[in-house]
Amino acid sequence: MKRDKGLGRLLARLARYVRGCGASFVHDCPAAVALADVDIALLGLTETLRVATANTGAERLLGQDIHELLGTAITAILPGFDREILQSPAPYPALKISTRLRPALAVEVRTSPWNGPGDLRYILTLRDASLEQEIAANAARLACLYQALSALNAAIRHTQDEATLLALTCQLAVDLGGVAMAWIGTVSDASGAIRPVARHGSQVSYLDHIRVSSRPDVAEGRGPVGIAYREGRVVTVGDYRQDGLAGFWQERALAHGFRSVGAFPITRHGAPFAVLTVYHAQENAFDKDMVDVLHDMASAVSFALETRDREQQRRAAQEALIEKERHFRAYFEQAVIGMAATSPEKGWVEVNDAMCAMLGYARHELLTKTWLDLTHPEDRSANLKLLTEIRSGGLDSTTFDKRYIHKAGHVVHVHVALQAVRHADHTLHYVVLLVEDVSARKHHEDMLGRLAKILDESSDEIYMLDARTHRFLFANTGAQRNLGYSIEELRALSPIDIEPSLSQDDFTKLTASLQGAGNDGVRREGEHRRKDGTVYPIEARLHLSLNDDSPVIVAIVQDTSERRRLEARLRHQATHDTLTGLANRVFFHEVLEKAIARARRHHTLMAVLFVDLDAFKDTNDSLGHEYGDHLLREIARRLTSGLRREDWVARPDDLVARQGGDEFTILLQDLASVDDITRVTDRLLGEIARPLSLKETSVHVTASIGITVFPFDDTDSEGLLRNADVAMYKAKEAGGNMYAFYAAAMSAEIKERRAIEEGLRRALEGDQLLLYYQPQIDLRTGAVAGVEALIRWQHPERGLITPGAFITIAEESGLIVALGEWVLKNACLQSQCWKARGLAGLRIAVNLSARQFKERDLLATVTRILTETGLDPATDLLELEVTETTLMDDMGKAAATLGALRDMGLKIALDDFGTGYSSLNYLKRFRINTLKIDQTFVRDIARNTEGAAIASVIITLGHSLGLTVVAEGVETREQLDILRAAGCDEIQGYYYSEPLPAAAFEEWLAAYKRKVWG
Repeated sequence: MKRDKGLGRLLARLARYVRGCGASFVHDCPAAVALADVDIALLGLTETLRVATANTGAERLLGQDIHELLGTAITAILPGFDREILQSPAPYPALKISTRLRPALAVEVRTSPWNGPGDLRYILTLRDASLEQEIAANAARLACLYQALSALNAAIRHTQDEATLLALTCQLAVDLGGVAMAWIGTVSDASGAIRPVARHGSQVSYLDHIRVSSRPDVAEGRGPVGIAYREGRVVTVGDYRQDGLAGFWQERALAHGFRSVGAFPITRHGAPFAVLTVYHAQENAFDKDMVDVLHDMASAVSFALETRDREQQRRAAQEALIEKERHFRAYFEQAVIGMAATSPEKGWVEVNDAMCAMLGYARHELLTKTWLDLTHPEDRSANLKLLTEIRSGGLDSTTFDKRYIHKAGHVVHVHVALQAVRHADHTLHYVVLLVEDVSARKHHEDMLGRLAKILDESSDEIYMLDARTHRFLFANTGAQRNLGYSIEELRALSPIDIEPSLSQDDFTKLTASLQGAGNDGVRREGEHRRKDGTVYPIEARLHLSLNDDSPVIVAIVQDTSERRRLEARLRHQATHDTLTGLANRVFFHEVLEKAIARARRHHTLMAVLFVDLDAFKDTNDSLGHEYGDHLLREIARRLTSGLRREDWVARPDDLVARQGGDEFTILLQDLASVDDITRVTDRLLGEIARPLSLKETSVHVTASIGITVFPFDDTDSEGLLRNADVAMYKAKEAGGNMYAFYAAAMSAEIKERRAIEEGLRRALEGDQLLLYYQPQIDLRTGAVAGVEALIRWQHPERGLITPGAFITIAEESGLIVALGEWVLKNACLQSQCWKARGLAGLRIAVNLSARQFKERDLLATVTRILTETGLDPATDLLELEVTETTLMDDMGKAAATLGALRDMGLKIALDDFGTGYSSLNYLKRFRINTLKIDQTFVRDIARNTEGAAIASVIITLGHSLGLTVVAEGVETREQLDILRAAGCDEIQGYYYSEPLPAAAFEEWLAAYKRKVWG
């Protein structure tokens, strides 16, 4: 794996520190190896290996939010995943996956079973193994940046001159931070112009002819520097050639070799003061780590300037305090640092606002505390000793560091200047404290300490060698563990002792080459020999530190054994489907791109076929996913064998790929004519349709195939795949088990259908669906017996849409189940609403689609909705309508389902009766309450004696079985009279009312009652 050049510079700095401490320090306190913290992603899987839950780490790692992940098959996320991984107690080697944000990502997988309640069966821990490939590079770059930050922090303590500090900041950013040029600009007059006060780098001439302003109303002020100054935030331009912020300076910046820029605000006591602007020769150079460190540098300058100001104020305050105590009060109240007076007997006597703010207490609260009350427990002993010395007269003033405990509970690191004020007899009167909050500085120091601690925890081998003697100075724990040598043993060896293929001359030449390699160092591959004689492959990056009289070689070495073993497997996993062994979507796309270029060059025909199995979901649901997978593997085998038969149509370079689910794509090249395509497609349809034995059952599967031809239909891969997909849907609409060639008109139709489908999904999520109600009139009494609930879609752009425009699409897409549940629930809620308003006894009829009726959890869904809405079907008259054709698919199962619904107290109506089987035998099998005569018979009942006769027969048939008969679609008085004469029980239609919204129906009902009953 590649490592960043910056880590070498960090280790070089550590080497100088080690040499300065002596050999014993190397033995007792080895340096460590930097690793960045990694995010841990967690996925919970069901037994079917679909995502049941995920944490935010999974969102960040996979580039999808939780809602996208839920329900996704794990093989769609991890193409290399299989059930063998679930049995492995050890981490599974890195799998290669592709996410939205990262096309190539390696993850390490750990699995553990979950035996808790619910559908969750496995917990997967995903770790970004790609970071291991970048960790050394990032650590090195970070180390170099932190070296600059550390050097700046060190300089701050010794640099009193502001101009020197600003100039040093620019120099460190360039010399150690790796940027091309850096400058600091301030606003010096009312014009708002930002002018350089410090600069460093090889291209500082760039600043001679540019104008930058802090004002937003001029073009010079709308770039990164002006924005950073005004808004106090970091602004970066990743690419001068594309970013709009770079427009005003783009041409000149590019001419000087700048490709990206970062502007980092420097404040002074909370107000804008200056901007540190750095330029880089690489595009997108300012990643988060670099931005953080440069921002820290700018913050350190701000801190230094403010500290310098505060230090000047503190010194002035101390001098004034010593010179004249009467000036103490004025300064005490105005000081920007914490000040307090404390008495051994009374505790805190006086505190200023800064001290209160520092410790989080109000003044009256703080005055009830003693000095030791707020002191960190570990510092109390030393503070008591100090207080004893002050009381005894042995000490009048001193400075020291200590820790207070903030009211909120966290630690505040402070630097304290103490002055004892004594009575004339030299007894202690009180102690004056000047307290400076140095938590920020302590944080930076701790951060460097943690970085050093991390070094020794890396699995990589880190070495420091004397560049003159070629002897080891340092080796981290990872190096000692991998080689089997202790650090003492390694100090007696040289690199040629652990690398068999390296001679002394080779290493001498390598050392010489490092002198001209600069910050990039030298990367090389080779082999290391362990103490036991075994050899393993390595990749090493070497850097040479020449910053002092004892040059040091820093080597970062990685054992690449596992990586080499995985490369072959990862290459195959990245390009092939794990279930079928076919090429995957990504590989097919790559091959298709090359095939298009070849066909364009040689002016040949080429076709893309999109294959989708017909009704695969039904087969998968009925037989189970295991058999569904077996079916997919068999279809893949048949497609492959069918394509590669020895004939003159199929070519060796033709390709079959699995797109996902039950979708496959096929590439046919070097075609002589379109007839070649039809011959292959006919053969493939025949291969797919051959019976297949699954679960002791002979299964017949068919497919729909869409065909698009290059160069007639399109000339790019995305267009060809899209066209083939459109043509496949056309074949499926025509009944399936056939193929269709792409035609341009198909796209508009498919686009419209998909727009409706997507709109329906949004309608279900939003507030776009409505229920209309059409009354059903009892012909004997004239009363309103009930209503039928009918769905409407209030589209935000198209207005009110009736079911005929979207129900078919909802059924084909599966959305009809969600629509049906919505209708049932809202109809129940409306029934409860009417009941509360005195309209009890009004029957509500709700349609069940064929798809909804066949759902396995239909009974559970109905029960849940009744419970949620509080509807009692026995008293609240809820009726479910099903069609004849719905019941005919599986009469036994249909009869059982209807029986269960009746047992729940629901009424059942057989809708559209007369259009299907209309058999007395099957009517006896089903426990129904109502027959609804289809409106096709009612429409011509007055003009067509045959229609009237059929209606009469249906009414007689229904009455013979004790059923209520309802006629739909009644629009005229003549139709009403004929149906009444025939003995029809109820009618429904526009003669009485069109379907109405709930409020309008209530108004109609009130008017109807007044009309009928007076």
